Amino acid sequence: MLFQNAIIVTIGAIILTVGLTFSINIIRILAKYNMARPWILIVFLIAFFFLGYVFTALRFLNINLLPGVTLEGLVTAIFFFGAVFVLLLAFLNRNLFASIFGVGVSDSKAIHMLSDHLKIPVRQIYSMIKPKYSVTCDICKKQVDYTIADIVRSHPRLERGIIVENAMGGVNYRFFVRHYCGKEVREIPVRHDSKFEYRSHGPSRPV
Repeated sequence: MLFQNAIIVTIGAIILTVGLTFSINIIRILAKYNMARPWILIVFLIAFFFLGYVFTALRFLNINLLPGVTLEGLVTAIFFFGAVFVLLLAFLNRNLFASIFGVGVSDSKAIHMLSDHLKIPVRQIYSMIKPKYSVTCDICKKQVDYTIADIVRSHPRLERGIIVENAMGGVNYRFFVRHYCGKEVREIPVRHDSKFEYRSHGPSRPV
């Protein structure tokens, strides 16, 4: 029975190795955007689990590499850090889904976030924006309705969804309007002037 347990734990260690490889590839991708730090912790946790699995498998085979560590203590540590791993992974996935689908904040909170981002008083923003804007997608040809608050909600990192452009002594804002186009999410770059009046839009791009 102990030999069978060792085999099962060894298979688990092999699966962890595959997960470790995928995580390292994710780090290489995210490093280009300075977003890899949380995933480095994920890699360390996976490496810890791998070592824990190896020591556990060897313990089942009566090989004690760490005589001072009991099997119960090792399993307890694996359970604890397993909970930390799940919490961290849930946090990262929440941020990932938020970056794709947006964050759930009220219109008022969104406008206040925009005010902080653009350094424009909230009252001034309210006095200039319209209740709704519309733009036509160049791919599906559908009319896409959006509000300024929608733009904020769609981009937790506002610098990616709202670009300030200084031109000819004035200021323009380029908003990236997200919408479902068929089976994919696309962004339409829409240009507004300093008073948040619609001016033009460019071809959409997949998110």
